[in-house]
Amino acid sequence: MSDMKHEDVTATNKALPSANPDAPAQSDDQHTEDVAEMFGRMTRWYDLQNRVFSLWLDCWWRRNLVRSVVPGPTGHVIDMAAGTLDVSLALLRRFPELRVTATDICEPMLRYGMEKKVRPTERARITSMVADARHMPLPDNCADAVTIAFGIRNVRPRMDALREMHRLLVPGGRACILEFAPVSTPVFGPFYHWYLKHVMPKLAGLVSSSDNAFSYFAETIETFPKPADFSAELREAGFTFVQHIPFTLGVANIHIAVRG
Repeated sequence: MSDMKHEDVTATNKALPSANPDAPAQSDDQHTEDVAEMFGRMTRWYDLQNRVFSLWLDCWWRRNLVRSVVPGPTGHVIDMAAGTLDVSLALLRRFPELRVTATDICEPMLRYGMEKKVRPTERARITSMVADARHMPLPDNCADAVTIAFGIRNVRPRMDALREMHRLLVPGGRACILEFAPVSTPVFGPFYHWYLKHVMPKLAGLVSSSDNAFSYFAETIETFPKPADFSAELREAGFTFVQHIPFTLGVANIHIAVRG
């Protein structure tokens, strides 16, 4: 058991991605590979850690993300950064006629979701695909909505993925993005960022060997744009209507961007 723990720690310390988008030593493609490897090593602990560290709020945030989706003429939704398929399956179960394409750069997470979480009656309506959000192997105007939960901050350059979302949507289609953000609220903001930087990685070390990965996650949250700035990025990507809905004192936000 101790040998396995040592082996896991060594693997987790290997090839951690940089949260700094200006870091010159790491190309965007290398960053993508490192993120995929990191999530692959975390697969078996990922769902548990999400629940514990968010006090189960992540389930509520995701439910609200799914509620922001409006099915349309294609009957098809693309779930980017689908991970272990929490959002993909919630979409299938909320909209019985919908087809979902679940994409992620991390094949082990998709495989885990397909093998462990998809019901036999749902398999005909869900397709999993290893794909980079910056370069999606799907045709123009093929989806009513694109969803992504807690994944856009791991993409570099982010604008490439936002433009892909715009390309994939039918006119009137929605990009529905759930993401963390820096919190500037007096009192709560400093406490929240202290928790991210100093408490969450130590707690992660008690559950698994991914404490270094959670240090990376904290950095990506702190360096992600504030909601108004991210809204400006969505407009730059071509979306004509953009809004954001804050949850839990601004810890998480749902961004809805509509293609004109």
